[in-house]
Amino acid sequence: MSVTRSDKIPNGLLNTLLTDFERSTTVSAGGLSFDELGFEETFEILPDAFRFRPTVGRRTAIGILRRALIDCRNAGPITVDALLVRANELDRIARAVPNQRYTIWTKFRATNMAHHPGFRLEWQGVRIRSAARLPTRIAQGEYFLNGVGRIYPDRPQGYGHVILGCDARDERSAMDRALEALQLVMGLANLFEGFGTWSHGGHRHWTEGKWWLGPHQFVFRGNEFLGNERIWYNGDYDETAWSTHAPQMGVVLRVMPMVRRALHELSDHPLRTMLVRTILLLQDGFASRDSNNRLLRYWSALERLYVEENARNASNQKVIDRASFAEINPPLSKWKLNHAAQLRNNHAHAGGTDDDLQVIGQFLRHLLVRHINHWIFQGRSFASHAQLLAYVDLPGDEQALTVLRAAIDRRIDLINQQPGA
Repeated sequence: MSVTRSDKIPNGLLNTLLTDFERSTTVSAGGLSFDELGFEETFEILPDAFRFRPTVGRRTAIGILRRALIDCRNAGPITVDALLVRANELDRIARAVPNQRYTIWTKFRATNMAHHPGFRLEWQGVRIRSAARLPTRIAQGEYFLNGVGRIYPDRPQGYGHVILGCDARDERSAMDRALEALQLVMGLANLFEGFGTWSHGGHRHWTEGKWWLGPHQFVFRGNEFLGNERIWYNGDYDETAWSTHAPQMGVVLRVMPMVRRALHELSDHPLRTMLVRTILLLQDGFASRDSNNRLLRYWSALERLYVEENARNASNQKVIDRASFAEINPPLSKWKLNHAAQLRNNHAHAGGTDDDLQVIGQFLRHLLVRHINHWIFQGRSFASHAQLLAYVDLPGDEQALTVLRAAIDRRIDLINQQPGA
């Protein structure tokens, strides 16, 4: 079975959710009707109770379970077994759909692209390249989208494009893969471009990263343009911020060799999933114009890096102790990290350029960048995230490590002395 139960949600709690869904819905000749608001919450949390194949994204999982739940409700009383059977049937139907070639393009935040060579990258089957001008096949002029209004693909003017290509069974899967790859590339580019530098911004259009997602993403299935049906867009896009101190293409090309090398290291890295998720959170912080949100995303990235994946209660102190394991002055770093944790917990608002959110946020960014860079290129010897965390939990002074090593050796000797060893 491709879809199985997850032990994160006990059967009793899942049955409570299914019973509540039955109570709040009505089946009639006209189909299923929802008697209460909030039914979308059921569809949103239902995937927590199930496991899908690693290649299935969360939005796809929500779609499968939503359809399965509605079908089971129409068929009669809902049971966990019936829901699993129907979810697996829908998953098999989805997997039977052949892959098709998708092309996605969006604006790329770099000026003077026509006077520089472009770049080409690949990540997990997604092909990424820059282009000062679009190929005729995917060029798109101004058009009207019903329910949305006029769409201006050429805006903002004066910038080039980034083109992504991949094979997928449907548009949503293609967009999930392509946008994750692009966000990863931009996160790495921002990481290496800002390595060891301090920013002195602070106005409301300022970000710590130079690259983030363009205003719209235009999708083609083969040669068919899909933007006449719906539009993909960046809800956080701000044209003034985009055009303020936009970097030239030469800046992009300077960091691309390091980005390419990092992608190569990550492609078969034993810690790939954890590191990619951490970089994506870091990119969210890079792209944010709000210092409070930026600090929250940086702290979330730190938690992703130094907390067990399924830990129910990730204490700030555990994060702080682990994040300061290799700092030159651990006591001072712990003090600053404690301050960052307090700001994060208080949801403090940002003020002017001297606001401590910006200052501490930059400290957190520098720490994250150093650690992520280290684990990308020096973390391959760890077979799992658990091994890395066990390593950073070791004492920080040589004498304590020597005592611990002697105790470990003694324990191994005892094991070897047991019968059958």
